[in-house]
Amino acid sequence: MPPAKPDPVDDVESDENEESQDENELNANNVTKYQAAAEIANKALQKVIAGAVDGALVLDLCALGDKTIEEGAKGVYNKGKVKVAKGIAFPTCVSPNNAICHLSPLPSEPEAKLALKTGDVVRIELGAHVDGYIAQVAHTLVVGASKEKPITGRQADVLQAAYTAIEAAIRLLRPGKTNTSITDTVQKIAESYNCKPVEGMLSHQLKRNVLDGSKQIILNPSDAQKKEVETQTFEEGEVYSLDILISSGEGKAKPLETRTTIYKRNAEASYQLKMKTSRAVFTEITQKCGTMAFGLRQLDDEKKAKMGIIECSNHGLVTPYGVLYEKEDAHIAHFMFTVLLMPNGPLKITSFPWDQETVKSELEVKDEEVKELLKQSVKINSKKANKKKKKKAGAEAKDEAADEE
Repeated sequence: MPPAKPDPVDDVESDENEESQDENELNANNVTKYQAAAEIANKALQKVIAGAVDGALVLDLCALGDKTIEEGAKGVYNKGKVKVAKGIAFPTCVSPNNAICHLSPLPSEPEAKLALKTGDVVRIELGAHVDGYIAQVAHTLVVGASKEKPITGRQADVLQAAYTAIEAAIRLLRPGKTNTSITDTVQKIAESYNCKPVEGMLSHQLKRNVLDGSKQIILNPSDAQKKEVETQTFEEGEVYSLDILISSGEGKAKPLETRTTIYKRNAEASYQLKMKTSRAVFTEITQKCGTMAFGLRQLDDEKKAKMGIIECSNHGLVTPYGVLYEKEDAHIAHFMFTVLLMPNGPLKITSFPWDQETVKSELEVKDEEVKELLKQSVKINSKKANKKKKKKAGAEAKDEAADEE
């Protein structure tokens, strides 16, 4: 069983001997750090959700999420002699209507004036880390929706499709299952609601200080992408950001003219930058953000950041997370959990609110196999598992006795 969740307001002492252990092993120390990061991320999400009302500025909500993560991180892992890096793993993004993801504007950009209004479908995404152990979460809401004013029509269809898909996916995220089984199941569920998964979107394996591990789960792959993404089997001890995006439109994501503000440093890349501003910006990124995703708002000088990041990006020192859009009349739903593959089943450490009474779709899942999957428990039945182990051990002992005779 995993250890109890730490209270993020209490200091947690770091262990100088942890470096001798496998940094990606789900031992007690590492799981505790994942859970501490998750607690911070969950609280930040709740704050942004509470602020997502009619008239709220996207810029203010992004700043609120980032501030909440940074303040939450200050309260954990302060007692040990070894300084522990902690804070933002993925900057807060608030993407309304046909903006699919990664909208986190700068004060100087036109999107800084973008305000939410009643009826907008809004996606919130963010992540925190403690000592490089990452917890990400994403949620979708409709501004002004309630039990008295439930979500209906195509908005309800796409929300129900995405929620059902991630609930099915977590039941397939267990040792021995494959990434393609999740891809295929999400596709079936989306079709039941006359929707499409957003093409090419990826869920990633997480490792310490790594947001995009080698194992991936792709949604709605194109023919070319089917050849690129290998079939991979999940294993106990792995960690994933289970990321589901469903659209009522064509499921095609494309960039427009919105400035990219979120990047991630590529630790293995090397290039001698020519511009003094670029070198200063890259040094600041390395010192402040490590290999985590970062927003240009996190850097000291916005003007220099906008200038210096261009050369860094052009030469592969950083990876951009561009703002992506669907067609204007499309509705998109985005949900994400961070999941640890523990011995007793998937452990969901981040979460988002879901109230079925506020979502009223007239459609439902049609596939019988998917219906049966959704009835299953996420956790492994430990009693049944122990009985199987005892039965197997008994059979092996019996065979050994027979061989001796």
